[in-house]
Amino acid sequence: MPLSPFFLNGSPSEQRLVQDLVNEHLKLFGQDVLYLPRKIINQNTVIREITASKFDDSFRLEAYLVNTDGFGTPSDVLTKFGVREQDEVTLVVSKERYDDFITPFINQFPEGERASAVSPQEGDLIYLPLDNALFEIKYIERKVPFYQVNELFMYEFRCEIFEPEDEVVDLPDGLTDKNGEDVDDGIITRGNVITLQLDKDDNTNALAYVSLASTVPGVKSVQRVPLFNDGNYLGTPSVQIFKPKQGNQATGTVTIAEGGIDTVTLTSSGSNYLSIPTISFTPPNLTTSSQIKFGNNSLHHTSVTDVIGANFKFLTNVDSRDTGNGRLSLSFWLYPTKFDPAVNGGTIMWTDRFKIYYRETGNVIFASGSGSIENTTQLNLNAWNFIRVEQYNTDATISVNGTVSNSLNTANPIMFFAGDILTLGADTAGAGFIPSQTASFEGFLDHLTINLTGDNALRNTTATQVPTTETQQETDAQTNSNASFIRKMDNEHPQVVATTDANRVVTGLTINYEGWGYTSVPLMTIESPALGTQATAVAIMTSRTGVPNQSVDRILITNPGAGYTEPPQVTFTGGNPISVAIATAVISEAVLGPIGITTGGKGYTFTPTVGITSVYIQQSNETIPLLQNAQAEAVVSTAGTVKEIRYSNAGAGYTNTTAYVGIESVTSSFFGEFEVDELVTQVSTGTSAYVANWDTANNILKVVAASGDFTIGETIVGAAASYRILSTGNDLSSDIPFASNEVLETEADEILDFTERNPFGEF
Repeated sequence: MPLSPFFLNGSPSEQRLVQDLVNEHLKLFGQDVLYLPRKIINQNTVIREITASKFDDSFRLEAYLVNTDGFGTPSDVLTKFGVREQDEVTLVVSKERYDDFITPFINQFPEGERASAVSPQEGDLIYLPLDNALFEIKYIERKVPFYQVNELFMYEFRCEIFEPEDEVVDLPDGLTDKNGEDVDDGIITRGNVITLQLDKDDNTNALAYVSLASTVPGVKSVQRVPLFNDGNYLGTPSVQIFKPKQGNQATGTVTIAEGGIDTVTLTSSGSNYLSIPTISFTPPNLTTSSQIKFGNNSLHHTSVTDVIGANFKFLTNVDSRDTGNGRLSLSFWLYPTKFDPAVNGGTIMWTDRFKIYYRETGNVIFASGSGSIENTTQLNLNAWNFIRVEQYNTDATISVNGTVSNSLNTANPIMFFAGDILTLGADTAGAGFIPSQTASFEGFLDHLTINLTGDNALRNTTATQVPTTETQQETDAQTNSNASFIRKMDNEHPQVVATTDANRVVTGLTINYEGWGYTSVPLMTIESPALGTQATAVAIMTSRTGVPNQSVDRILITNPGAGYTEPPQVTFTGGNPISVAIATAVISEAVLGPIGITTGGKGYTFTPTVGITSVYIQQSNETIPLLQNAQAEAVVSTAGTVKEIRYSNAGAGYTNTTAYVGIESVTSSFFGEFEVDELVTQVSTGTSAYVANWDTANNILKVVAASGDFTIGETIVGAAASYRILSTGNDLSSDIPFASNEVLETEADEILDFTERNPFGEF
């Protein structure tokens, strides 16, 4: 009769309790091990035998060590092939722990790399830190104990010491054994080693280079051009791929103050800026050549109230005392156009501590808090005049066109204090030492300089010189010291820089330099967004069975272009079509750009194959499909050189700025060096393997974990090397721990030595 309904045999709460007890027991009495799932590199298509595999992922897991009397009996045996380890170990792990923490990650492996992720598999590896050894799972008991409370709670792994054959094992970085010692974290390449003898003759081959079409995120290029209708042509048509879509130009406004840029305002952010745009301005206002002393402009005051170009603020003291700098001179050129008696002359420049101005008669005056001095030489009207003020300690003089005035004992030996503002032109506030004098000079001012020298006195009349060049004015003739402050009054364009964001729009404008010479607001122009690069392609024709004339076989890309935000239109022109071909463009990011030919080589009587670095990147837990790898074809000239390389697929997902392009050798040519543990590829078939050893002197390459067969005469390439295969062979790696013949031989020679005599006596 049926089981009693009043007694539950395996309720969920009971099952949960048992699972928790199992987990707790493992936590208390278990060992931390690493679980390395097996990934398939190559599998026999007939009998499904896995011929090459890799273990490059690991997961930490607690396991109970069932063994109580060592690693099995016997652990080591002597075979005709040497001493062989046969250590065995039995481990128990929690089924729940495996299902929750390992299965989800294995489910993310690319299709074909793993037979199943539902449960552990025979052939997976266990790293046991207790013995610093790798064990291979030979059998998994999945039903022990047998349906306790109607559920299964654990896996029992029966393992043997790992005997590498043709595997790649990559242990995680920072791994330590039970003693805290570092474990070699490099790739363990042991087992079946393929020895490749590579061509050693140094002949010239074609070399090529390539970079990304664009490094700007979000900017796309043409990856490939699928053909939907091959058409019917009497000749070869031309392929036109439309240009990238033009973005909108950013705009802004500007204000000026005192001859330079005061503010800039962004009025439109624009769109599709692939790079930061440059910003230009209309040039400052020009004066006539007769009104320029040096350079390309001067300060022009058109009225008695004009103060354009004024205000220079001093950040530190400008000292004319003997202690430190010595004598100070301030010099400039003045071109007066009017002496107006109605306004009592004009102010040339002033601070809160001094003023330089001229009377309606043309005499120049220097005034300070203690008084003023007047130069007896009158200014020349409508001509350039050189004016210099010199100060040493509290003594000051003023010279006009080389004539020096009497000295004035000023109250303050410092001509400029930190924070002082030197204003050129009218004292609009009515301040200063002559309140009635508020009008500006009318005319032009040029090349203001301030020079600090080591002179210990004022310059006398015979030492005063009127400069004739910029260099003379900027360098003191007596002491050969350079000017500390120079304001040339030349036209100087502003410098404004823009910023952009990930959306490729202009987000801000920053003034780096305000410029000078503006009397009206200039026009600011923000560079238009770059159009990008137009993609180009060619049609490869073929004759098809049952179809007259020719049809388009495929479209090869000569330049993937850059700057596309949407797939461009593809058209065919010419070729005398009976029916027109139809194709579309597929655009992607991180596409390779045009392939450049470093050298075309010589002697090519065939079209060489082209290999390009593959994309082996996992993004967002999803491996990029193989179809994203770039593929290209070479074009050979009549002279036997490679003149061009075209894409059938420009690839996508390339994160490095460059990729390697390998061109099949014309003869037995070679170049470059292989690196241990790098992935190398046979160009024509895509067969790959890992480098175990590279003998540069003899051009012998040893590889492991091959995904297929290597063929004599084919080209094998790495990240920076390309060689032709001369011969292939199999070898057994010398670092296999169970192949101990050499060790046994060495130990035996120490017991019985036959090298000198027979230890059992002579005949």
